Amino acid sequence: MEFDEPKILIRRAQATDLALLGVVGPAAYAEAYAYLWGNPRAFLRQLKTFSEGAFAEHLHRETARIWVAMVNGDIVGFLTMNLGAADPVTGSAGGAEIARIYILGPASRLRLGRRLLKAAMEQALAEGAAYVWLHVMASADRARRAYLQWGFSELGRTTFTGGVAAGLSEMVVMAMPIVNRVDRSLAAR
Repeated sequence: MEFDEPKILIRRAQATDLALLGVVGPAAYAEAYAYLWGNPRAFLRQLKTFSEGAFAEHLHRETARIWVAMVNGDIVGFLTMNLGAADPVTGSAGGAEIARIYILGPASRLRLGRRLLKAAMEQALAEGAAYVWLHVMASADRARRAYLQWGFSELGRTTFTGGVAAGLSEMVVMAMPIVNRVDRSLAAR
């Protein structure tokens, strides 16, 4: 039996995407990070930061950008970026923060994260950013390995202050210069 290749589309988010992002966001976060939370109330507060309203607020900020990853017409992932954000370790100007990048588990093997990041980096470069950076939970080994494969390097460590379980609050700050990376590093993978 033959299966059709999935139709993949990466595009900027629109207001009409907000309701679905408000479903995909909490689902993808919970799938990736539910293990961090021992306190249900704190976990619920964190999930609300992925609500339709939170995405709407982000979409309307002048320095914020959102992309969606679609497979066969359905949103299965997203990336949010904040322009003009210096990283918290070096404080270097000219940064763009990749605030969130999440893909629903069943779609995780389609290289959507790389495609989302490539789109964001192209936009960041066009808007004058010299590098992109992100936070990742230190306990998220799979995500950290992926970012290293994509060309990020570790800058340092910070602490997540949202109320996660004891011993799980450490975050790794990673960065990657944009110049000459958009095409060479991400497109080839």
